[in-house]
Amino acid sequence: MKILSLIEDIPDPRMEGKVVHSLSSILFVSLCGILSGCESWSDIRTYCEIKKDWLSSHVDLSNGVPSEWTFRRVFTLLEPDNIEYLLRTHAASIVKTKDKTSNQIAIDGKALRGSKQQDIGCLYSVSAWCDNNSLVLSEQIVEEKSNEIKAIPFLLENLSLKGATVSIDAAGCQKSIAQVISNKKGDYVFGLKKNHPKFYQTVQDHIEKQGEEAGHKLHDSFDKSHGREVRRRYFGYDISALPQASDWAGAKSVIAVETIRSKDNDPDHKVSAQWRYYLSSHPADCKKMPDYIRNHWAIENKLHWVLDVHLKEDDDQKSERKSARSFALLKRIALNTLRSKDPKSKKSLRGRLKSAGWDNSYLLSLLS
Repeated sequence: MKILSLIEDIPDPRMEGKVVHSLSSILFVSLCGILSGCESWSDIRTYCEIKKDWLSSHVDLSNGVPSEWTFRRVFTLLEPDNIEYLLRTHAASIVKTKDKTSNQIAIDGKALRGSKQQDIGCLYSVSAWCDNNSLVLSEQIVEEKSNEIKAIPFLLENLSLKGATVSIDAAGCQKSIAQVISNKKGDYVFGLKKNHPKFYQTVQDHIEKQGEEAGHKLHDSFDKSHGREVRRRYFGYDISALPQASDWAGAKSVIAVETIRSKDNDPDHKVSAQWRYYLSSHPADCKKMPDYIRNHWAIENKLHWVLDVHLKEDDDQKSERKSARSFALLKRIALNTLRSKDPKSKKSLRGRLKSAGWDNSYLLSLLS
């Protein structure tokens, strides 16, 4: 079992000679519990009691079922960086098995709201998400939202970016991050807003001067659903001649996106229009730019929303920071496991979680 062999490589932080239950047993039972819908230490303890015979065939439970406090204590001692390494290694092994490259890697942050305490703010996670593989490739958890920008370079250093396009929203539009991606032979698409006021104004003036000529148009699409109609127009502009562009490693173009919205039930028939700009290392005529921009938001719909709705991450109120971080990372490993096996299954994600809890053979097929 691949995941079990990876778990066994994690160093045990406990004092040798006083260990009753092995670390690999604790982690394996916890992961199986999360895959079966467990949300707390007591849930995992109960799950282990019920599934003891099946679990014993894979890990050593000869000293009985670990108590709720044993699970809690182990996770307060465990270094979350080791679980992050497990997440990254496990994801890499899945990608290798699928033989599918990560063409686009979306980077975005998320608040772990359940970790907020009376006198301490909540933790934040920064995830690297690959939409074409539906995987969390890597993750860094930070103490404050302001630290997300500092975490992104460390996240990128652990990934293979050659031939991939990294997409990040405006908060991560930083020269240092562009340099890291360029150094690793990758491309990027950054949301560009007024957090770089002079550069933003220069780009805006450049686009207005060039105009909406047909030669700049990349794509024009209509989307009518949920009682509203949306038109999106994409224009590509070369910025290599702009003096400020040289400050951004590899920058070649800015993509201007106009979003025009109207609602069917609006009695005033109001139409709103909004322009957004994206800085990219791709040339201005790259036809994939609309896909890169639209696909970036899959990290919200397919990762963050799923973690909160199906794996109840916002409801997870663990008071100890290390255990909150490690448990959050295990949930991402569980999500990768669910999505990597039988991706064409008609079962919903919630249905797969239930099946894993009820059917031992199905759970084994996920972990194998």
